[in-house]
Amino acid sequence: MHSTLLLEDAYQRTVRRAHDRLQTPSSMLGEPERNPDGHSDGVRASVLESWGRSLDRLRDPAGARVRVAYEADRLAEVRRRHPFHSIMPLLRSHLIEPAKDAGLLAALGDEQGRLLWVEGERTVRDRAEAMGFLPGTDWSEEVMGTSAPGLALQSKKAVQISRAEHFAPDVHSWSCSAVPVTHPLTGRVIGIIDVTGGDDAVSSIVLPLLASTAKAAGARLSQLYTPQRALCADTEAAGSELAVFGPSPALQAPDGTTVPLTRRHAEILLLLHRFPDGVSGSGLVDLLWPVGGSEVTVRAEINRLRRAIEGLGDLRIEARPYRLRGELSSDLERAREALSQGDVDTALGQYRGLVLPDSDAPGVREISAEFDALIRETLLQEGTWQQLWRYADLPGFRDDVEVLMTVLRLAPPEAVERHAAVVRLEALGC
Repeated sequence: MHSTLLLEDAYQRTVRRAHDRLQTPSSMLGEPERNPDGHSDGVRASVLESWGRSLDRLRDPAGARVRVAYEADRLAEVRRRHPFHSIMPLLRSHLIEPAKDAGLLAALGDEQGRLLWVEGERTVRDRAEAMGFLPGTDWSEEVMGTSAPGLALQSKKAVQISRAEHFAPDVHSWSCSAVPVTHPLTGRVIGIIDVTGGDDAVSSIVLPLLASTAKAAGARLSQLYTPQRALCADTEAAGSELAVFGPSPALQAPDGTTVPLTRRHAEILLLLHRFPDGVSGSGLVDLLWPVGGSEVTVRAEINRLRRAIEGLGDLRIEARPYRLRGELSSDLERAREALSQGDVDTALGQYRGLVLPDSDAPGVREISAEFDALIRETLLQEGTWQQLWRYADLPGFRDDVEVLMTVLRLAPPEAVERHAAVVRLEALGC
């Protein structure tokens, strides 16, 4: 059924009448009579089937009660370990911010239907929390009956649920759309992304938004988890190491020899490492120069870089498209992997400042901005005051007012760092 039809008064009246019958002992939804369009009594077949499963588990709609699955401490740990945590900047730009701008809530849940993040305007979140739609709660079909998050996981398909189609009566003033997200390597469902709110939550543009976000999330996770790119924690593994944090890039060979890199050579290695399947000459032009540049210049730089890394382990650069061969890891990827495992201390140990801070290459600035947003958000949401202060002492971040205010809020009164944060905030005029 088209999303606009879900909201028509006639359809909603039909759904409400059918829902009222769910609460009567004679309600039988197991084998409904269906008309040619797949509906029974005018209600969508997928909704009726979900209602039937919900009745089997919960007996009646009044049995659908919000259940807290993760308390605050446990929720923070589950968030850190979930794959969504490592791609939050992407999820924020693709889904959370557009939903918030539209007055809707964006929710991210795990593979069991437990909500990990619910974001949107404060007034909308307050209303949603009143019905139990908040981080840490279980919105699986088994617990809450028919809803978009629960049905998307049960069916492994994109789902829209409007108003009275929800099994729980308390949710009848809301509508929602959800799609499952799958792991790029195993194909298993790792969670759901959902948009919840009023009628706009089932508008015709919401499912394409969710679908494109799920696709982008899968592509980004694929980059993080593909064996060719995944980093082994074993520091004895043979291979070269690329250092791109801070203003002095370098390449360390497996035998410990360190070769300083020019900014351009570091940019090329970083970009080729980011795209293991290779990049065309014209693609590198776009990634390396804000304006200008040419494939001739790219070829010349690649040839110089080949000479610079010659003899460093098995690392080499192939052409058509340009791509790296041999073992290469980087401080950036080690830090990213540490964050995905919830190990903030290790990530901060790798992080020495912005990625190639002197670079104006568009591809490099995008990589840097993505990681900077990831580590900053992780620290603000889940970091200790000591970790936040380490971040605030890094070049480029000393004037981050929000970070300093968070240190001020979390650090004990006697902490020297707290007093230092006060001094720095006063100097900033705060």
